[in-house]
Amino acid sequence: MQATSSTHAWSSTILDDCHRLVLTHLHAYMKKMFENSDTAFQDFIDKAQSSASQLRFAEAMNLINSNRAHVEAIFYRSLGKGFKEFNGLKYASKLAAAQRSEPLALVSKEDSDIQVALQNMTASASSGCTQTLYAIRQRLSVLNNGRKLEEDQVPAGPHCLASAFHEAAQELVLEHETRLIVYMLFDKFVLSKTGLMYEEFNQRLLKAGLLPNLKYEVHKQPVTDTRRSAATGNAARGTAGTGSQEQEAGGTGLGDELFGSILQLLSRRDRNGYSSEAGAAVANPLPQTEVVSAIHQLQLKRHTDTTEQLAATPAGTGSQHNKHLVKTMLAQLSDEREQLFTGLDRRRIPSADTQVIDLVGMMFEYLLNDQDLPSVAKAELCRLHTPYLKVAIIDKSMFTNARHPAHELLNMLASACTKWVFENDLSRGIFPTVRMVIQRIIEEFDHNVEIFGELLELCRNSIRDLENRAAALEQRTRQAAAGREKLDSARTCAAAAIDARTSGHEVPAELQKILADAWIDKLMFIYLREPESEQSTTWQLAVQTIENIVWSVEPRTSEQARAELREKLPGLRRKIERAFEMLDAYGASDNAAQLAVIRQLQDTVLEAPDANPQPPAAAIAAATPQRDATPPLETRRLDAAATPPSESACATQERQDTTATSDAERTPAAANAETAAAAAAAAVPEKGKKRLSPKVKKALTQIEDLAFGTWFSFQEDADATPLRLKLSWHSQMSGNYMFVDSMGIKACVKDRIELATLVANGQARIITTDRNSFVQRAMEAVRRILSNGEQART
Repeated sequence: MQATSSTHAWSSTILDDCHRLVLTHLHAYMKKMFENSDTAFQDFIDKAQSSASQLRFAEAMNLINSNRAHVEAIFYRSLGKGFKEFNGLKYASKLAAAQRSEPLALVSKEDSDIQVALQNMTASASSGCTQTLYAIRQRLSVLNNGRKLEEDQVPAGPHCLASAFHEAAQELVLEHETRLIVYMLFDKFVLSKTGLMYEEFNQRLLKAGLLPNLKYEVHKQPVTDTRRSAATGNAARGTAGTGSQEQEAGGTGLGDELFGSILQLLSRRDRNGYSSEAGAAVANPLPQTEVVSAIHQLQLKRHTDTTEQLAATPAGTGSQHNKHLVKTMLAQLSDEREQLFTGLDRRRIPSADTQVIDLVGMMFEYLLNDQDLPSVAKAELCRLHTPYLKVAIIDKSMFTNARHPAHELLNMLASACTKWVFENDLSRGIFPTVRMVIQRIIEEFDHNVEIFGELLELCRNSIRDLENRAAALEQRTRQAAAGREKLDSARTCAAAAIDARTSGHEVPAELQKILADAWIDKLMFIYLREPESEQSTTWQLAVQTIENIVWSVEPRTSEQARAELREKLPGLRRKIERAFEMLDAYGASDNAAQLAVIRQLQDTVLEAPDANPQPPAAAIAAATPQRDATPPLETRRLDAAATPPSESACATQERQDTTATSDAERTPAAANAETAAAAAAAAVPEKGKKRLSPKVKKALTQIEDLAFGTWFSFQEDADATPLRLKLSWHSQMSGNYMFVDSMGIKACVKDRIELATLVANGQARIITTDRNSFVQRAMEAVRRILSNGEQART
């Protein structure tokens, strides 16, 4: 068709209609995305492990809201440009050039991550609407002067939408992590919802009379001969008028490539003698309905709940139990496969179906060898083997389409069981939901895969509830641990402060009781309430008051000392009373009663007679050697009473003088013994440090860089079931690490040396999270096993 002015006007009218139709849908999708962005980011804020992360997510949420209109305007403008520039070669050549040059501009890891995200989301959206997009491309090629369009050249196609949004998202100055979240939201609320939009787009082109007889057909080529497939595809592309029969090249995603590779390896394995029937041409193949019916009959026999037998035995019987379980379940999978083939004429089963049956079996064998799955979960999930055989025969896209409900459900169940199954109490966590879901599949799944979508949503809701409850419990557990840590620190500091002000002093029993009861609580309250704790003015006032009180009630053995106390006591009492008033809010205490006891003790000191000073002096000397027998020390104490004593000016000096006096009285033998003991004590940490093995030292370095949320597997007893626990909190004071289970409940506390030793000995290991889903990991493992087997044969 040669382009004329009339054809340009006709095509412009069609494209304008399609543009308006697309905008109608996209306005609704984009509105939904921005409405849900606040919810998504608030969820990230709630689950953030640090205040810095919370602030980053909050700033991103505010930035998105404030720039929403600008982002939408750029998105729609870029989208509209694609429709305006469509006619002629201009559009196709421009997009092709952009596609060729774009990867060259992406050099950083962040840009690579964005590119991968864009490729994944467009591939997923394209695979979900393959037939419709194929029809749109063929019909638009008529408007493009008969020139064929690739997927990335369709106006408003998945690639075009992703590109337009990528351009618009540049206006959001976000950090890499939050930017990826925005792309995820676009994928979830826009690209994944475009199926209806493309259906109406295609219908509009059809009503315009573009290729009314177009049919979508795919010629199935044997995957065992890739060269023949390629040749057939090239021939089809080179033949005029056969576009409807073209098998799209280059549009397959990673799942398609992986699946095709596995089938090819299975076919080669079968041709090398693993199966006498496989690989041969089937003259009279069994209809798919007959194969599915045989699998369904086998499924009906699977009503027996094998996990009931496990639940009746003692839970967590250890590694030997797990090995026995794996062996038993592997035998059961093999038995199910043999039962299926027994009920059918194996020679008539199409090789493609045989290969799919083998693949499903190998995937479930991989499941049984997954170290992170609890044994009872393995047994429960293996009951899905027969239903998934049927799904795979009915719809082989289950392997390649990550959004296929059966594919997604198996991923979700495996992931949830890894995290939320507790073998010592199956009523906790996700296990009741998993059992119910699997039982419903066995009982209700006939031929309609829609039940998987219903059960997928049920599982998603259950997991969301568990995550919310676990997050709340973990937060409370973490807060309680931090509170206990601070309370212990407050108690330690309060006791140390009182001990520092009373050590080396003659403190009456009545005052000791007041300090041990009321004032240690008062200091703890100050430590906990005041932001600066020990550096606060309130703390300094409290400890200075203790010093004043202790100084004022110490026994005086000379009239000179009592006269000095008598002179300074009125001012000191007023200062103590004012301090009691100012500190009244910190801890419940009876100020009047305490002050009365203190006054009585002070008066007792003042009224002490000089007639017979020997007994009190002897008693004091027994408690604090040579205290009053050292005139310089007493003189300094009295001189310092003009102002409230302080730790630096009075108590420290007094302890130094007392220590010096005590050191002078010790015998050389005693001094030598104490010196040796002190040296031995000082050598203990150094000696202990030297005992650490290189492995433990390496593990210490490793755990020091751990982030909160890191998962560990603990197995201190070789025969016990491993515990999967998460690092939730680390004490900066004690160096202890607190671990919680997946429900957020405190499970254990390990000090740094103990944890490093467990890691070094292999009794604790850090679980490296694999971002790939279970199905993809299983299929990659199957391909690896088959490839290794092929290499061994050659």
